[in-house]
Amino acid sequence: MNKYRSLLVNDIRHAVLDPVLMVGILAPLALLLVSRFGFPPAAEWLQASYSFDIRGYSSVIAIFLVATIPMLTGMMTGLLMLDERDENMISYYAVTPLMRRGYMVYRLLLPSLLCILFSTLYLIFSGRSELQGESIYVLVLLAVEAPLFALFLAAFAANKVEGLALAKISGLLIAGPVAVHFVPEPWQFLGAWLPTYWVAKVFFSIDTDGLLTTFLIFGVGLLFHGVLLRIMVNIFVKRTD
Repeated sequence: MNKYRSLLVNDIRHAVLDPVLMVGILAPLALLLVSRFGFPPAAEWLQASYSFDIRGYSSVIAIFLVATIPMLTGMMTGLLMLDERDENMISYYAVTPLMRRGYMVYRLLLPSLLCILFSTLYLIFSGRSELQGESIYVLVLLAVEAPLFALFLAAFAANKVEGLALAKISGLLIAGPVAVHFVPEPWQFLGAWLPTYWVAKVFFSIDTDGLLTTFLIFGVGLLFHGVLLRIMVNIFVKRTD
């Protein structure tokens, strides 16, 4: 554990000094606070001013916002990986007791654990959704998306500046919940290539379908996420060799 502790201390130091990295920590908490305390007055204002009841879309708003959490924690980790790649630190870690495998395990677990923490807090305290037993399926998929997004930035961005630009463009990936809720089948399946599509599909299936159907959707989504993660790992390893 000591070899991981030094990396964690170094990450905390970087995050404190870099406001961009702090976004990965502060933004999920901001989403929680806005959903909890900003949504009710906004809903009342829309109802009074435009006779539009946005409370009927609480579940859509919840999954849309919670789907951004792995992107935020993944962005933080991806930018750290870009810094380490530019400074040739990954090669250094490869010849230490940590080794490259230990480095990859740490870098994949950190955003996942942060994502699980923030996503669970959101589902419990946002007031826009409920944490149920089947919610574990949603949390697992979100946990896989965090390192997936981190590797996406680290594998395809040449430097930190490109990483930030790619992170902004990748915001389009959270269109999955919109496709699931607003686009009828079978047309919504066109969005199945988006990881967030499967998160939203499982999320809505918990309330509308049986346990078996939800589990099957989760299984397909997990397989899809696993394949993407493997591809991203291979691309990143080749990029750093």
